[in-house]
Amino acid sequence: DKDQMFKAVARNNSIFIEMVSKVGLKDRSDTAWNLSQYEDIHDGMRTEFDIDQRFEHIEFKLNLIQQNAKFFLEVMANQKSDTLEWIIIILILFECVLMCLEMSGAGP
Repeated sequence: DKDQMFKAVARNNSIFIEMVSKVGLKDRSDTAWNLSQYEDIHDGMRTEFDIDQRFEHIEFKLNLIQQNAKFFLEVMANQKSDTLEWIIIILILFECVLMCLEMSGAGP
């Protein structure tokens, strides 16, 4: 369960990094930077293919997945913390019982 959650978070992060760095969705191409006549074509293609809107939608979905993953990881961490707290309470109670037995003379 926890391993699947970590895998989902890692997959989410790798998709986002790949979109931004490898695909270069947000970057202006070198040709558009060097030759001004291609800048209009570049901007027109970005508008035609709705690159900015699509990127925002994907970014929103990935952020939603990331927030859900964080929530579930926090829930799992809290469950583990609760279990450890109960173990500590039981050990303290056991120590108190041993101390009472020792003080009453029934113990070692």
